[in-house]
Amino acid sequence: MTAAPSSYAALPADLQSDRATIVSLWVSNLGHPGRREDKYDWFYLRNPAGPPQVLLARTPAEDGVAIGVIGLGTRQMRLAGQPVAAGLLADFGVVAEHRTLYPAMLLQTTLRDRFLPQLGLIYGFPNPKSEPVVKRLGYRVAGSMVRHVRVLRSANYLPTQIPHPIRRILGHAADWWRHALRRTRYAHDFRGYLAQWLDQPDARFDALWSAQNDPALLIGVRDRRYLAWRFEQKPWRKFRFLALSARSEGLVAYAVCEVVGKVLHVRDLLCHPDHPNSLDLLFDRLFRDAYADGRTSVSFEFLGPVDMVEALQRLGMVARDARNVMCTMPEASAETLRQAQWYLTSADEDY
Repeated sequence: MTAAPSSYAALPADLQSDRATIVSLWVSNLGHPGRREDKYDWFYLRNPAGPPQVLLARTPAEDGVAIGVIGLGTRQMRLAGQPVAAGLLADFGVVAEHRTLYPAMLLQTTLRDRFLPQLGLIYGFPNPKSEPVVKRLGYRVAGSMVRHVRVLRSANYLPTQIPHPIRRILGHAADWWRHALRRTRYAHDFRGYLAQWLDQPDARFDALWSAQNDPALLIGVRDRRYLAWRFEQKPWRKFRFLALSARSEGLVAYAVCEVVGKVLHVRDLLCHPDHPNSLDLLFDRLFRDAYADGRTSVSFEFLGPVDMVEALQRLGMVARDARNVMCTMPEASAETLRQAQWYLTSADEDY
């Protein structure tokens, strides 16, 4: 039987002593049981920005059985050269027999009221079912994470009324022509640049991060330490870094990539502000390498400046779907953050 609303309590968890309880709630509510211990070690115990916060919703019994959980990851961001301490909503779930609105609202409300005063921002990527809950708490839509896709092999996208052998021929011809045009376009621009695949970031990534100087951009720290933790050290998934360097000036762009099936996913990227053609050159190399490896498409999901969106469209990437980013902030910083241009990729999530 579900307890009365006033009977629940949302209390801070201890990351050491409450580990088994937290992981058990994840397994029963969030799935992927084989990953949960690894997720705990990686995201909750080794975050270079500091340990996340966790709240547990408990029943009124004397021993307070835990029936819900929510996490708040630490994310260091920057706006106009100034640090912004942010919290990332993570791992939110309530057991089925207590899955009423009240326990969910209690966890969200307590987390916001307890930790927002210490932070400049709390943001998250709630699923459509959770959006009404966070909107009732004053969260607003910061923008949309849009997934952009460039098809590399066209045959599967041609009308099915065309016989399969003909579709293959037409698709191959169209792909060859598009790649030939791209090679012709960028052959001259690529002179003086070197692209290489890496398994981990190196010292050049710190220099690229230090070069970011757009005062209007709200962006999470992307130094070598953070990228190594977020991607190289992440269990159960494999990422590689494509680094684009100017032979005389060092790293001018990178893309963090993950292959899932036939798709090459770009999980993060960053370009040097003094090299406006670096995004084009980076994606040209990605398209070429992905096509040579037999991939069918390249996908990149992000929320960012209009000029980047326009550049992706010129590269033949098409917007496919989107999901909202929700945020809340203290009143003192609300106006400044509302005017900022957000820059978010998968690097700013917890999955």
